[in-house]
Amino acid sequence: MSKIFELYGYRLDCWNETAENNLKRVWCPFIDGECDGGGNRYLSAINVKSNANLSAKIKGKDIIQAGVCSLQIHENEQPWIVCPRRLLSLKNGNLSAYQACVRKKLSEYSELEKTKTYKAWSEVKIKTEISTGDNEMKSFNYTFDYVIAATERKKIADIASSLSCSPKMVKKTAEENGYTVVYRDAEYWIDDFPADPFIIIEVMTSSTSGGNKKKRTQIAMACEDAILNGMGHNAPGINYRQVWARMVSQLIVKSQVALAWNGRTIWLVQDVLADYISKSTALVLPEYLSEKLDEVNILSVRYGDAVNDKTTELIELKEARLFSGPISSSSAGEKTKGFIDIVKIGVPPPKAQIWKTLLHKKPLGNWKVE
Repeated sequence: MSKIFELYGYRLDCWNETAENNLKRVWCPFIDGECDGGGNRYLSAINVKSNANLSAKIKGKDIIQAGVCSLQIHENEQPWIVCPRRLLSLKNGNLSAYQACVRKKLSEYSELEKTKTYKAWSEVKIKTEISTGDNEMKSFNYTFDYVIAATERKKIADIASSLSCSPKMVKKTAEENGYTVVYRDAEYWIDDFPADPFIIIEVMTSSTSGGNKKKRTQIAMACEDAILNGMGHNAPGINYRQVWARMVSQLIVKSQVALAWNGRTIWLVQDVLADYISKSTALVLPEYLSEKLDEVNILSVRYGDAVNDKTTELIELKEARLFSGPISSSSAGEKTKGFIDIVKIGVPPPKAQIWKTLLHKKPLGNWKVE
């Protein structure tokens, strides 16, 4: 039965006083702030007031977010990370000490220089329509998890000209958003305007199955039971198809748009998800093991042997591998497959499988040709 592996950052199977004190604050060590449920789990919030035992443990709070970082489907197996904050978080500009290795790998592969200043933005949404060469309007509506960019000093007049808006509006917007606006040489400047190089970082973690209310395997119930009973709880499973559908629908598009902007997109995933990709599609990721970025880039991180070391209460992910390659085989030569193969089936099951499945399923009725 699935169990919560990490609760509010700390592994549940070796819970101690430090973890208990952290729980009292419902603190997330990866954002260095109160757990926000990963930013997308608000429907799973827990009403502390409705349970006297919870209120005794977590005082002074009415509502808390379900602090489930990862799930272990079977004992001794690698856990599945289900919260994006667990993999990488730059929330409120905080840089977690427990994610330094992941940030270092991202910087190294992106060839970011220590002597330069870079800024980070989160949840960057672009919704627009673009005219094609045939005067056909195409829509673009995507949100990027993180954008990392260098900075440069630039005249507000030049920025306004390139963005087709007024200098007054640029200055006002820049000041409202914390940019450094200065007046020199009879001109207004922004000293830290975003510039090349820039990197898009997409954080892809696993989804959970809906869970069963009667068995208390819904995510909020599992979290509540883990808080009160430790390992004496049941947890939901992993929804492999949902997480894969989310990723495959964006992988090529977000890689292409970064290339068009002279940048790169890096997908940050966990090794168990990377393994699932290799097993379920025509793309075998180990064949794309690389030391440099290409058109499509997947950085895979893993717990590794740290899972078996119960002396480590809070695990930092230190093992990582980069898989990179071209989008299509045409851009790489006939012998090399492209990442477009990620949307293709690995191998079709034999036709006898459909007959066997239908044999074991009751028909709805007859189909009448009208």
